[in-house]
Amino acid sequence: MYKRNTFILTVIFCSRMLGLDAQNLQSSIKVQAMEMANALVSRDYKAFVQHMHPSIVAFAGGPQKLIGNMDSASTVMQQFGIVFKKIFIGNPGQVIQYKDQLQCVVPQSTVMQSALGEMHAETSLVAISKDQGKTWYFIDTNVYHADKLKSILPDLSPNLQIPAQKQPTFTPAEQ
Repeated sequence: MYKRNTFILTVIFCSRMLGLDAQNLQSSIKVQAMEMANALVSRDYKAFVQHMHPSIVAFAGGPQKLIGNMDSASTVMQQFGIVFKKIFIGNPGQVIQYKDQLQCVVPQSTVMQSALGEMHAETSLVAISKDQGKTWYFIDTNVYHADKLKSILPDLSPNLQIPAQKQPTFTPAEQ
């Protein structure tokens, strides 16, 4: 009886510890994704690029080229009065361990504003950690579609469920 109770308590304790680890991973993913989103909204492209997966940064020509391209795009957006108003990071999905990496999908909602109105886009980020969840890198599936991701990131888990891209919605400004 004593052994059975000890076994049950051990199983409960281990289950709780595993649950806390999963919860800590989810919190870490969300916090780091929010840091990246805040960097984009505040136009701190150097900080933003540090949150992008290194393979994506390399594919885009390296950090300096990517930052330059983002700065140019931002200038054009400003000329048209378009700004990132808000970026919401949803709760990360199930974390998958695959080829010495942790991977998951994170929902993201972006609101851009212009004089004409607001555009709302529902997208997903793929989050990848190579250091057991301390550092997370993100890839926006709106920019790098699932079919292209697999060629850039060959170690992407086939079990990662990336939602289909949704059409953005537009709410006209009130006249």
